[in-house]
Amino acid sequence: MKNIIFFLACAASLSGQDLAPALIGQDGNSDKVWIEAASEKTIRYRENPKSLNRIDVPVRNVSVMFFTPAEFADALELYENRDYEKAQPAFKKAREKYKFVEDVPGNFSTLSGFYEIECARKLGKYEEIETLMSKFKPAPLLLETQKTQIEVYPLYNAVRTEDWARLNILCEEWADRKVPGSIRAQLEYCHGLALDGLGRLEDALIAFNKAFVADYTASEVLTKKAALACFSVYEKHPEVELARKLHGTPDENPNSTGALLLGEAAALVEMWQTALGRGDKLPDEYKAFLKYKKA
Repeated sequence: MKNIIFFLACAASLSGQDLAPALIGQDGNSDKVWIEAASEKTIRYRENPKSLNRIDVPVRNVSVMFFTPAEFADALELYENRDYEKAQPAFKKAREKYKFVEDVPGNFSTLSGFYEIECARKLGKYEEIETLMSKFKPAPLLLETQKTQIEVYPLYNAVRTEDWARLNILCEEWADRKVPGSIRAQLEYCHGLALDGLGRLEDALIAFNKAFVADYTASEVLTKKAALACFSVYEKHPEVELARKLHGTPDENPNSTGALLLGEAAALVEMWQTALGRGDKLPDEYKAFLKYKKA
């Protein structure tokens, strides 16, 4: 039976608290220990905070369980309340504080770094994703969803550089992969941007609508972005422009592509105002689609 080390991911002598990690042996007895450093192969600790003797334990001989540090919990609360501007520096602080155990699976430095990048994504800071990823080591992450999210970040670099042809190829490579709804929503949103950039406007609308349904209840930020992207496509679609000119005239064709898209745009405005927008104001030029609402 392996020994188990439970620890707070910080040395108690540094925190000033009367707390320390516990080393639980095979006999069930426990002793406080002070973690000093850790790598993917070794954990180094002291048996008391003033001891000059360090003990190295091979990681393969132990199981490690982290208690959630207060700094991470506070940052996560901001994140879950969608206050990404404040959450991002809070995660950075936690990442730097617990960096000394960043090679251990499940550590809170790596996890904080992951959420720091996620804040950048949700805030649309795509260049910052590249900067943070260049120093990020994802191997200690435990959840498959988080590991898959790491694979999606190159798509945002293509968005940043507006390399629509490359982005389209990258998105198509994900088409047959089974992924969680939150990631599928991102893939469809990025694909919509690529198709829009390539001038395939109706295909772009299909992709943006898929982004809605993939994770509507959870990905609020992305859902709003997809909705605004749809309005942008409706606004510049030549068939929609023609239908608007002919609206209310003898030449109006209610079954034309443009008229049908106008109806979709009006319905999306209503959706924004009743639920989707959640208090955010819709630009006036998009509100104008309401006058084409079908009876």
